[in-house]
Amino acid sequence: MTNSLAQRLGWVLWPSFLMACVSELTFFALFDPTDLHLFGVPIEAERMPVYTIGFFAFWIIGAVSSALTVFLAQSPFEANRCSLEPSERPLGCPRRCVDEADARVERA
Repeated sequence: MTNSLAQRLGWVLWPSFLMACVSELTFFALFDPTDLHLFGVPIEAERMPVYTIGFFAFWIIGAVSSALTVFLAQSPFEANRCSLEPSERPLGCPRRCVDEADARVERA
């Protein structure tokens, strides 16, 4: 059973969105955007752009984490699956011979 791209995107983006919401609320409950410094230089921006940039930064961090989880959760079958038909694979491909032999057995 394979999962569609839309399912995988949902598995990545929805949990990361929820974590970005929680992270945003927690971080800015503890720190005032006007008191933040970036590389020792005070951030001279209004609060709303800092909140927005912070939210998307938290969302990206969460998305990377979720994407890594989805990638590592693949079964060996999914990870080793070849999208090419056996006849379209290069001559040196080890899966070409295996799949052709399987196809001959199935035809017999």
